[in-house]
Amino acid sequence: MNLRSAASHVVHRWGRRSPILLLLLLAWAETRPLAAQIPDAGGATRVAELLRGLDGVKRVLMIGAHPDDEDTSLLAALARGQGVEAAYLALTRGEGGQNLIGPELFEGLGVVRTGELLAARELDGAHQFFTRAFDFGFSKSADEALALWPREKLLADVVWVVRTYRPQVIVSVFTGTPADGHGQHQAAGIMAQEAFVAAADPQRFPEQLQLGARPWQASKLYGGVWRNPEGASVTVATGVIDPLSGRSYYQIAMASRSQHRSQDMGVAQILGPSESGLALMNQAAGVEVGSTLFAGVDTALVSLADASRMSGEGAAHLRAYRQGVQAAEDALRPEEPSQALPGLLAAVRHLELARAAASSGSALSDELAFRSGRLDEAALAAAGVVVDARSSRDRLVPGETFRVDLEVWNGGAWTATGVAPEIELPEGARARPVVPPPPPRRFGPPEADAARGERTLGDWSSRARGEARTLAAGAFERWSFEIELPSDAPFSRLYYLERPRTGAMYQWPDDPQEWGSPRNREAFPVDVPLTFTAGDETAAVRWKGAVQYRGVNPARGEQREPVLILPAVSVALDPGVLVWPLDRRDPRTVQVTLESHAPDVQDGTVRLELPAGWTAEPESWPYRLERTGSRASFAFEVVPPAAIREGEQTIHAFATASDGRAFAEAVTLVDYEHIRRNVLLRPSDAILRTFPVKVAQGLTVGYVMGTGDSGPAAIRELGIEPHLITTDDLAAGDLGRFDVIVLGVRAYEARPDLVQYNESVLDFVRRGGVLISQYNQYDYTRPGIAPYPVQISRPHDRVTDETAAVRLLQPDHPLVATPNRIGPSDFEGWVQERGLYFLGEWDDHWTPLLEMADPGEEPKQGSLLVSRVGEGLYVYTGLAFFRQLPAGVPGAYRLLANLISVRPNLVP
Repeated sequence: MNLRSAASHVVHRWGRRSPILLLLLLAWAETRPLAAQIPDAGGATRVAELLRGLDGVKRVLMIGAHPDDEDTSLLAALARGQGVEAAYLALTRGEGGQNLIGPELFEGLGVVRTGELLAARELDGAHQFFTRAFDFGFSKSADEALALWPREKLLADVVWVVRTYRPQVIVSVFTGTPADGHGQHQAAGIMAQEAFVAAADPQRFPEQLQLGARPWQASKLYGGVWRNPEGASVTVATGVIDPLSGRSYYQIAMASRSQHRSQDMGVAQILGPSESGLALMNQAAGVEVGSTLFAGVDTALVSLADASRMSGEGAAHLRAYRQGVQAAEDALRPEEPSQALPGLLAAVRHLELARAAASSGSALSDELAFRSGRLDEAALAAAGVVVDARSSRDRLVPGETFRVDLEVWNGGAWTATGVAPEIELPEGARARPVVPPPPPRRFGPPEADAARGERTLGDWSSRARGEARTLAAGAFERWSFEIELPSDAPFSRLYYLERPRTGAMYQWPDDPQEWGSPRNREAFPVDVPLTFTAGDETAAVRWKGAVQYRGVNPARGEQREPVLILPAVSVALDPGVLVWPLDRRDPRTVQVTLESHAPDVQDGTVRLELPAGWTAEPESWPYRLERTGSRASFAFEVVPPAAIREGEQTIHAFATASDGRAFAEAVTLVDYEHIRRNVLLRPSDAILRTFPVKVAQGLTVGYVMGTGDSGPAAIRELGIEPHLITTDDLAAGDLGRFDVIVLGVRAYEARPDLVQYNESVLDFVRRGGVLISQYNQYDYTRPGIAPYPVQISRPHDRVTDETAAVRLLQPDHPLVATPNRIGPSDFEGWVQERGLYFLGEWDDHWTPLLEMADPGEEPKQGSLLVSRVGEGLYVYTGLAFFRQLPAGVPGAYRLLANLISVRPNLVP
């Protein structure tokens, strides 16, 4: 069951009036797998898991800075083991890191890591929240981090989550001191401590109270003791076998952590006892500390009822609800989960009556509404109900008509009545019921749109609701609709990317219903009411999910994808950065690639919009795309003006359809097997950077790909076509055809074959070649990798201030003097950082060429070094070329051109 969509449905109905309830429901929804889950009934294990959290109110919020900062062991032990509502608030989505599995960086990497956090939460059972903070890269102090993240705005975001999620216990991963290392870690620790106090103060961020939030005083604030385990005041056992899964919570947590594939975070699921320790940092007045996490904290639902002065009749229903939950626990049998249904239905009925008696908008009302969704899922899992809502297409375009098939299978022992599925439609959409397609085949691919064009069962309507039916035990029913999207249907653009970033902060939308949530609401939420009678109990429950797409991969079987609304035509311009030397007059080729996301023919013309004086040959191309997935590429020769002006300009690509529609966005599907598919929409633009740069001609350059590496594209921009070196090339040892070999970022980590055949690479240098090694991590210092001994400090030397002054130690050295004389201006306009993993120690074979430092630190000379090896040259650089080159930084291109152009005979 897709539970995030359930929250989406409630968002639609309740979000404006109850942001607290909204965030609670969103948090609950993130516990279960998202839209890519194959439907199932849940079974006895899911019923037992949900029952753990249906009595009492226990909520913990963990606060850290990045994806992977969280204590997954603690989250798993609390959420899976104790039925605690546990959540992780990451200040950022990890955009400033590197990507070991693909090309995405910055916002794109944030999309990947958001998906990885959600994949992790699916396993450890916790929920996920974010602030507006953009990960701008490594910082060395909290002052630096909070200079880029406006302190009050960041604190407001953390306070909003605290006030709306309402944890009794807050766990700060970090201490807020220099002991945390990374400045963003320090900032997270500071924010957690300040939010503990500020969230309870109605004078702080009063605008949040106008939006429906209420001041909230958490009972305790704990800090992680991962650097000082002896300082723990509370420990939670995590190396304990979960009887429902058969694994320890620590093992579950390590499976969760291994979802962070873009960060190279795969770990073993180690057996045996383990624990997470926490140290008390603060507490509310009058709260006893105790030796357990919730000691001294009143977690009983009846206490909320007393606090809200609930009527005696309402309190009686609340007690009856708890008795129903207990009866379900007592009756649950692994081989026959339906035995728990009578107790669950009793709990459902009394919970609704208790909700009716609770004051609207009160903490108790929100808590009971939150439990209603969880209780419904438990009842449906016990009843053996499976619901599936499938779209005929995974990629939709505005104005399209598509089909949705809804299936409800009552696989249990009790009859369901009043089953009437409803799909929530986007504004302006309309639907009509149609004859369902024939039953799916037992083998072979599923039907996609087999019944299109068959008899309709009703007229077009703004509502997609099926007629009510009764499903006896074992019955299977289908409903089908044709849905027509409006021509102005909004695209599936991530909500936090709808507006341009302000510095290192995203902009939230005006509507607070999405603030802090991981991703957008589902495009087509589904609501299926069912009424069961089991024994003496009758109650109505609701299945809430979302329409998704089902496909079949012949090698892997069934696969599920979320339904996305996209432009009919994607327009991608390559290269994204066009480097143009001032003395270059010959035309350059740029390529525009169109891809259709529409099911029917798309035709029109594609053209470029160029800066004044620049022209393109031809002016336009006609295009025709036959169906979804059709692609076509068009080459334009860009011709410069007679006089080229130094600076930065923009080239735009756009397609105009024959019916007048205009397309000017590139659609990138972020699609990895371990995370849910998502989409990035970006303008179809390229940066045109014109500046003086020269590179030696006639060179043959080989490139060993690293991680998240755009080096080959940058070398291509300098007018050289690099050859990507394969394992066979390395194994053969025939590298003499190259003048230069460039090793990509962390190549020795990404390419085990490079380690295996490293002697061939060193032989290439000894025979007169030039090798340029971009930064590597600590494995680089192992004997046999570098040509001469080197060391990397722990923590590694890096310069995070991208404006830090750079001094040339040997201004006339060929690497910095020819063919481009490097000077201070070449270090202007750098992004995020100067570099990382600088060499910390080296012997006399190495010659350092640059010196730089972050403010207040000792100068570092390990960013660019060269050594003579035999007849050739070996260069190591920790400069962050992998960030500068995609950004089109002129000085980075000029320095790279020098490194490639240098000939060993020119270096003394």
